Amino acid sequence: MATGPSRGELAWLKGGAASLWLTTALGVLHPHYRAVGHEWLSRLGLPDWLMWLTCAGELALGVIILVLPPRWWLMAAQVGAVAIFTVILAALEPMLLVHPFGVLSKNYPFLALVVATWLLGREGFSARALWTLRGGMALVWITEGIFPKILFPQPLELAVVEGSGLVPMSASLFLMLLGVAQAVSGVLALVLEGAPLRVLLAAQVAALVVLPALVSWQDPLLWFHPFGPLTKNLPVIAGTVAVFRRCR
Repeated sequence: MATGPSRGELAWLKGGAASLWLTTALGVLHPHYRAVGHEWLSRLGLPDWLMWLTCAGELALGVIILVLPPRWWLMAAQVGAVAIFTVILAALEPMLLVHPFGVLSKNYPFLALVVATWLLGREGFSARALWTLRGGMALVWITEGIFPKILFPQPLELAVVEGSGLVPMSASLFLMLLGVAQAVSGVLALVLEGAPLRVLLAAQVAALVVLPALVSWQDPLLWFHPFGPLTKNLPVIAGTVAVFRRCR
């Protein structure tokens, strides 16, 4: 049975979607962002001014998302833009699909949030809208747990674990255990209900805050990376909090 979203719920999800476009657009003001962007544009044989033009478009898109109610064309524009970026980057560097900080895999929950926001404006908090959002938020834990931590552990993340000084075991074993825990939490987010689900979702939100803080403590420039390895946590947090509120 569908129920209408509160004004706060809709604003929260719109803010989550807009946060990705706004942080990516404003990141171009930082030299690290421009240096990384230049490197990837050069691989495509494209000029640097295209980076500024793209960021201007992302800034406009973020503002429009905040100002306008959900529209099908706004949803389509976001899905199309993310799909194009994902395909291009994955074709250039397939290992980005299993990047330890989710530069592409975090696009899945973002797309789920975008589609769910449109469904909210169209039909209220229906079962379809809720499960689109809930499934997208759960998927990122499954993919982030299985691929970069269990199947494709990479030197970058191993170095972060070793450099933290907080892990009393080998970095590879810790990542494997963490990957299993993340994958299990994603599955449980799909099957639990009631109070156990709320506890799990609260723990996931805490992890989405704490883990980027630990990573950026060693490499703060990740906040200014054009692929958003840390800023993409913002829409995932927004989506997870929305699911938590609806599951009370």
